Amino acid sequence: MNVLVPGYDEEGYLSWELRAKMVRPSKGDLYEVANPLLKTMGKGNSHLYAKTTSGFFDLKKGTAWGNDLLSLEGRGFAAKGKAWNWWQRSEKGIHRMVFKDRGEVSFDMRWGKYFVSEEDDRSEGGGCPEEAETREALEQTVARANFLELLAVDEDTHRFILDGNVSIRGRDLSLICSRMEVRFVRDSNSSPDGFGKISIIKAYGAVEFIQQSRVSYCDALEMDVLKGEVLLDGTEGRPARVVDEEWGTASGQRILLEKGKQRARVIGTGKGGRVKLELPPIPSFDFGDRKEKP
Repeated sequence: MNVLVPGYDEEGYLSWELRAKMVRPSKGDLYEVANPLLKTMGKGNSHLYAKTTSGFFDLKKGTAWGNDLLSLEGRGFAAKGKAWNWWQRSEKGIHRMVFKDRGEVSFDMRWGKYFVSEEDDRSEGGGCPEEAETREALEQTVARANFLELLAVDEDTHRFILDGNVSIRGRDLSLICSRMEVRFVRDSNSSPDGFGKISIIKAYGAVEFIQQSRVSYCDALEMDVLKGEVLLDGTEGRPARVVDEEWGTASGQRILLEKGKQRARVIGTGKGGRVKLELPPIPSFDFGDRKEKP
């Protein structure tokens, strides 16, 4: 009752800590755990908290699984899902967490302010906000998928993989695809117990990227959050397209979108490919009823 179990890595450092209301032996080295709270510690001092109602733990190998809803929380994101598995060590990285049912993750990122016009960007540049944004105010971007995986690739990089019916929806932006990868990277300005900032987002398979009055379609998308750029990749048979309600449609094998700029730049067309631009209808330039020459 009221158990505390520490776990260590191969170098002897504390790697995880399990607190539970009750732990009782099961088959072999397995233990059935009631109301577990699992805290994992990465080498970069990043902490992750996982909580559920029940699960099975192999305390010797550092693995666990369960079917009940499990909630994860780290600085910069929160996740939840069912049919979960956890590995302290795996071939892909450390502290691998997988959800095979109803995977969902929310990021502390205001997508609606990511692609703004230059005028809007300047208007928000000066002064301080009236009050600091709370975590609840930031959590407006939610991603869902059939399969969700989180792991620490190395000391400074964490990675999310979302697979199957992937969707991200924010206040003024949404993204739909078949598979997605989200990378967090720590830098010198990151919180000592945090995962850093989202640096790269990659999406694959029938990508649909919606930003207010603009919709982009492509086979693959790569968003460099730190640079403020989105690269759309198509194929020769199915080029990338950007459809803007005001400016029309542009298509090509590769299209670049830049933060703070209302433009889509076609930077590659492929073999024999052609850049295509469909402008909106030109307004009438009628100067009124024709009259006889004076």
